[in-house]
Amino acid sequence: MTGSNGGGGGGVVSDSPQACDRLRFEAQLASPNPMVVANLSVGDILDIASVAMSGQIVVQVTKSGNLAGGLAGLDVTRLRNCMEQGYQYKATVRTLNGGQVRVLVEHV
Repeated sequence: MTGSNGGGGGGVVSDSPQACDRLRFEAQLASPNPMVVANLSVGDILDIASVAMSGQIVVQVTKSGNLAGGLAGLDVTRLRNCMEQGYQYKATVRTLNGGQVRVLVEHV
């Protein structure tokens, strides 16, 4: 029941993009902050925010206001577009492997 605000022209829709309220994917944190990552546990719920940085909008993951790392990739472009439309998301820590953190991103 949600529509896109973008007029719909310009592409073939073979697999329509996931609706923003159903967007869900796993991703690895980019540039993880070791001080924050050291205090994470599997199952922790992290906040996701988009911020302007060096003239670009980037998606950051935080715990209690502290930067845990960023998100990058094709799914993140869709996430950022949905966030610009007012949708909110959370990241749940799925795995920790040394300094690597894998999270599940989903609508709140």
